[in-house]
Amino acid sequence: MSEASKHTMQTVIQSLQLAVLVIGVAGVFLTIGRRDAMIMDSAADIDELRAIASDLVKASIESTTTNREQDRRLDDLKVRLARLETRP
Repeated sequence: MSEASKHTMQTVIQSLQLAVLVIGVAGVFLTIGRRDAMIMDSAADIDELRAIASDLVKASIESTTTNREQDRRLDDLKVRLARLETRP
């Protein structure tokens, strides 16, 4: 093999090595980007779930308060009716 063909062969091999290295680095960045996107999507879903849970707790508290208020009103009505019934 002549010196020129050896030089050409080395250049081709170095070019292929560079291409494989660039593809490998691009693959790593692509994988990191996908993971970041998945993390961001998960974080958004968690925030939405947190808001839903908060609204659910508020609705539950309001429902309990409303039920207590209705119970109090019914008890007041029972007392008033009992007074009316005991009057001569």
